[in-house]
Amino acid sequence: MADLPKEPFPPAVFTPNNLRTALAGDRHRPVYHFLAPANWMNDPNGAILWSGKYHLFYQYNPNGPFWGSIHWGHAASSDLLHWEDFPIALAPSPDGPDQHGCWSGCVVDDRGIPTALYTAPGPQTVCLATGDQDLRNWTKKETPVLNEPPPDLELTGFPSITGDLSADFRDPFVWREADRWYLLMGSGFRKKGGTVLLYESDDLHHWRYLRPFLSAMVGPDCNMFECPILLRAGARCALFVCPHPEAKYVTWFAGDRDNGVLREHRRGQLDYGVYAYAANVLRDPIHERSLLWTWIKEGRPGKLQRAAGWAGLLSLPKECSLDTEYNLVVKPAAELVSLRTEGRTIEGQRLNSSSGNPLAGFAGDCLEIEVELSFDEPVICELSLRAAPDGEECTSIVYHSTDKSLVVDGSKSSLDPDVHNLTFSGPLAADPNGLVRFHAFLDRSTLEVFLGDSACITQRLYPTREDSLGVSFAVKKGAVTLRRLAAWKMASVW
Repeated sequence: MADLPKEPFPPAVFTPNNLRTALAGDRHRPVYHFLAPANWMNDPNGAILWSGKYHLFYQYNPNGPFWGSIHWGHAASSDLLHWEDFPIALAPSPDGPDQHGCWSGCVVDDRGIPTALYTAPGPQTVCLATGDQDLRNWTKKETPVLNEPPPDLELTGFPSITGDLSADFRDPFVWREADRWYLLMGSGFRKKGGTVLLYESDDLHHWRYLRPFLSAMVGPDCNMFECPILLRAGARCALFVCPHPEAKYVTWFAGDRDNGVLREHRRGQLDYGVYAYAANVLRDPIHERSLLWTWIKEGRPGKLQRAAGWAGLLSLPKECSLDTEYNLVVKPAAELVSLRTEGRTIEGQRLNSSSGNPLAGFAGDCLEIEVELSFDEPVICELSLRAAPDGEECTSIVYHSTDKSLVVDGSKSSLDPDVHNLTFSGPLAADPNGLVRFHAFLDRSTLEVFLGDSACITQRLYPTREDSLGVSFAVKKGAVTLRRLAAWKMASVW
């Protein structure tokens, strides 16, 4: 990696393009996920389709690869893959209500005017800004449009979990329905866990509190819900929240909306790792789908993030929906297939513990691999990635038929004692056709594994050896039929 100046990067010298160029030599920096030009990024915000382009905003610190001085970064894409960096959309105003940061929120189309609603901390309020038609220049309303939660609610967060003396009351999500605007706010009720509060408005500027949209306990230490996002499909919907201060995973609640309340039918986890957080959803009317991104956290300490010059990225775009039984359906966005380059496909091959590696000679650190298998006896099989020739480093994806589980084992992912070497597992049963399916996307230090079409496991891995590039598939117990094993190298989007 090229030598970089100590933070902050001087903006007159370091444009987004040459920041990206300066960091391009980092072997751990992903090349087909979206990430900021440099420095710190966290929650995706305000995803919107505007004038035929997808726009993403995100929490960003232009001063260095650490949390603080939160701005809204901004990028746009015509194809969901290749992104153009836009100027910073929102920056803290020294004398404004957002002087301590422009935290998470959303962007909506108000009769042709792009409008952002976002959290200002200290105290936590909702601020509003409007953009020009190119979404490059934003004008803030001088006063918040929501100053505080309803005074009669017994909220958990006084003071806020973040250290603020105001309530935990943040992350507005807004949509228009039946000629009226609705807003969800993350909060929490005392001794009742997290809650999402529902408001309505005629003009986005004046809001009326209606009622709690949903309240629930998720874990013994859950005091509030952050980052509420609603995926709507008529009366049916899925509400995504982040339990806090657990801050480990995204939970979804699926059910029917009834008089401004979500009647829960089913709940689950979007991701079974600890790195995916803060979901954001965009309704794409062109392709009649809902797209979802999450922030992906780092799996290494702050000193290594500072040395690298960047921290955090966004997940791949995922297409999300609900089936007729209120189960969440999660698939990689269709556009990702265009990044495939050199590949290999094996179909109909029977393997047991003495079989050779069907992926022998195939290697890399930017890969997509699809696995479909069937079996008629208990089996354990393993897909290994980022493996050194002697096995000293590797990350394993292991399927256990008896437990109907998929394990992403990072215990040997790196020889660096300072990085995480965590292991995660999630449920994976055969589909109605008797196939077990999983789908892995490896992008240098980031691994996203789709468990069928139901959930994901996100993993971080930081191999130290340059030759930790091997790929193999092996049966450890029993025998399987590879209905399909397909692997591709993936092109960079930068």
